[in-house]
Amino acid sequence: MSQFDPMKDPTDKTDTERNTYTYRTDDGRGYTNPDGSHGFIYNPEGMKGDRKTRRYRGVMIALSTVIAALLLVICCLAGAFFALGNLGPVTPPKDTTADTNQGTSDGISIQDPDKGDGTLPGDGEESTRPVITPGRPLEGVLPPMTSIEKLPPKRQDTNGDGIAEIETDENGQVLTSASDANMTVATVVNLVSASVVEITTETVTQSGYLGQYVSAGAGSGVIISKEGYIVTNHHVVEGATAITVRLSNGTEFGAYLVGSDEQSDIAVLWIDAGSYPLTVATLGASFDLVVGEDILAIGNPLGSLGGTVTEGMISATARQISVSGNVMTLLQVSAPINPGNSGGGLFNMAGELVGIVNAKVADQTVEGLGFAIPVDTAYDIILEIVKHGYVQGRPALGFEVLDVTSFQTAMRYFNSIYTGVYVYDKNHAVMQYGDLILSVNGMKLSAAAELQAMVSEMEVGDTLEFVVYRNREKKTVTVKVTEQIPETEKKPK
Repeated sequence: MSQFDPMKDPTDKTDTERNTYTYRTDDGRGYTNPDGSHGFIYNPEGMKGDRKTRRYRGVMIALSTVIAALLLVICCLAGAFFALGNLGPVTPPKDTTADTNQGTSDGISIQDPDKGDGTLPGDGEESTRPVITPGRPLEGVLPPMTSIEKLPPKRQDTNGDGIAEIETDENGQVLTSASDANMTVATVVNLVSASVVEITTETVTQSGYLGQYVSAGAGSGVIISKEGYIVTNHHVVEGATAITVRLSNGTEFGAYLVGSDEQSDIAVLWIDAGSYPLTVATLGASFDLVVGEDILAIGNPLGSLGGTVTEGMISATARQISVSGNVMTLLQVSAPINPGNSGGGLFNMAGELVGIVNAKVADQTVEGLGFAIPVDTAYDIILEIVKHGYVQGRPALGFEVLDVTSFQTAMRYFNSIYTGVYVYDKNHAVMQYGDLILSVNGMKLSAAAELQAMVSEMEVGDTLEFVVYRNREKKTVTVKVTEQIPETEKKPK
């Protein structure tokens, strides 16, 4: 008598088994043993088949389960990775926000280039935009700037306080920087508008999600010499890999970055215009400006409205403003200043360039609070940049610092529970990454801006005594003030 195998499908029967088993169901799943006992084999429709088929399906189910578990783990790891990537690296605080998303410092917003959709006018056509490489790409090729015209001040500072004395004519009327040359608005615009240019930039940006991509920006500039030198703002061209200058008549030139100074927010470009006739602005004397004097701002608001003219007056001649940690002495104006106006010209009613537009109050509840760099200040910076590529003799710490205001940031980047000013530099000879600065020259430090202000008042070669918290103990270290040299000007050792 054959032995009953419960693992065998009863539908797979031999002749002997046909005589041994009695099936009780039409689907062949019930049986009667020879001893009279009954049983039932579970074999649903989806599982019918021989043992090999069932084992194969079992293996596939197990394999699918393993794969699903692995996919779940990968998804969790990817989510964690992108969450961390979204936080991004912590970098020293800089005002690098786009005009469309204003960053502020003490209520003041630097007019950064407009960030568009990554395209520029003329894209798709043959481009003449040169790629900016580290260093001064035209070393030894830049023409001497001999034609810049800077008028001397006409007013006097009789008491030595740095402010020009108010003067009046025979009728008691206050004399302005325009003096007797006051012209109509239309006349001034006709005279100077061609000296103001549109600037578009391309910047290569690294993103944790998109990898490397090119973004577009826009601003304004003013032609200051017939050799093709143009003044604009540092923040307009900061980080740009390609720069295009568009004249008021639509002619475009690829521009080279001669040099840039973050502290004064001044940059100088050069275009090789050849024999092309350029309209050059006459640099006036911002020292002669008086409060209430009429002025015109000409620029490229929104990055697409080149040559736009707005009218206003001088609201203050020496306003102390802190922008991104830099204390600047600026002209305050009532003329509307919009994104894209940065680097544009501020002209008096004699058609003289008296300022370079660079900032505005970001608060949407106020109007008529724009700022410009006095042309007297800009002129000295321009000459330094053209001659050296940067402003020589500027004091610098020699290392980067970072304001940490949250426990989470302190823990994440410095494995610390304390907020304060941290050293964010791994290459300094004396200071170490993660040093918490407690005091400088005996003064308790609470913000990086305080340290920057202290350094700006020192000379290259002076020393600073730091008390830092390092490796769970206080240490006193001495640091020598160095010269501030842009990365593009540093020579390989």
